[in-house]
Amino acid sequence: MSLPFEHIRVFRREGVIKPVFLREQLGILDTLMMVYTDHRGKKRGELNEVISDCEYLGYDFRMVRGIAAVLDARSVFQSRSSISPIEARRQVFTEAAATVVASKDERIKVLEAVALRNNISVEELDDSLYADLDDEQYLVEFRAPSGEELMRYYNYANMIALLSYSLSIEITYRGSDDYLVNQIKRLGASRVSGSQTTKAVIELRPTKRLSQRADKINEIMSRVIGKPQWSLKANIKYPARYKTPCVFEIDNNGDGKLLAVDQRESELVIEIGLPKKKQAKYGDIVVLDDTARRQGVTSAQILREIKDEGPKYMDLGGVLVTPEKHKEIRAHLRTLSTLGEAQSYFKGLGVRDFMTALESYGYQVEWSKPRENSKIYRL
Repeated sequence: MSLPFEHIRVFRREGVIKPVFLREQLGILDTLMMVYTDHRGKKRGELNEVISDCEYLGYDFRMVRGIAAVLDARSVFQSRSSISPIEARRQVFTEAAATVVASKDERIKVLEAVALRNNISVEELDDSLYADLDDEQYLVEFRAPSGEELMRYYNYANMIALLSYSLSIEITYRGSDDYLVNQIKRLGASRVSGSQTTKAVIELRPTKRLSQRADKINEIMSRVIGKPQWSLKANIKYPARYKTPCVFEIDNNGDGKLLAVDQRESELVIEIGLPKKKQAKYGDIVVLDDTARRQGVTSAQILREIKDEGPKYMDLGGVLVTPEKHKEIRAHLRTLSTLGEAQSYFKGLGVRDFMTALESYGYQVEWSKPRENSKIYRL
């Protein structure tokens, strides 16, 4: 695995760069494992709050977050929802739009009405409302490694993240390995030579797709460090704005002894072997101007990012929608008659600028008072 790139820790001096490796079992390792163990059956949001508190124990916050990322990879989080969260929000917002919700009791009445309609309890409905958010997921399984293992897993993940910024990588290992050679060729333009001792030189270009590069480097290095003899030399430009590349070297006789691959994770990858499905980072419906404003970038930048890394969208003129969601929205809008219903529906989809979305589907508003009772229609 690789650490999140914002949690990389490095040492740099006179043209040499190295990951900051843990060389002894620090107390924070056991502390964080205990935190995860104690939070089985609790929400991720509660877990993250305690992890944030651990950042004040005197350790570099990047190290604390990096170790937590390694433990996340050994955790199973699960949503608990009796009905679809999107459908739950849609029904609750639609119900709330028909009345005034100004107190806790009025909110409970709205929840009771929706829960009764779906034959579930208020508690189940409340749990379902935002079950698709990360913080609302429950930690259902956690397998704690030993302190020594966690230290080595963290060091390895920190190294993989740093190697993602490489301009060239030279790997030498004893023996031959056709599978490994194929993985090396997938990473970039490469030259592979030797039989008893294999040497591979890989040339790389700077990329914004660091996560994809990290995955490929992980596939290579998880196999390399299992060899009896190996070494690596890389020219690294980190961070990307840094002008001069620095050299990183490591081998099995030196700091390579501080590394280990989580075998449980690598077995999972080998057994499943499925390509990752592209996720819609900005959701199934994107109002470009609104999203760009909230991200502090231009609409053109959002479009480029979606084109490079995201799934397919349909362009409705300033509003992007995935084909599957487009069919669903178009069908549902036919069942709505007022502006309040439309606002509640789009709010349930996570859309703030609902008027732009509504207009992109060809709907107009016949304004009246109160505003939410205004009629919507399509020419």
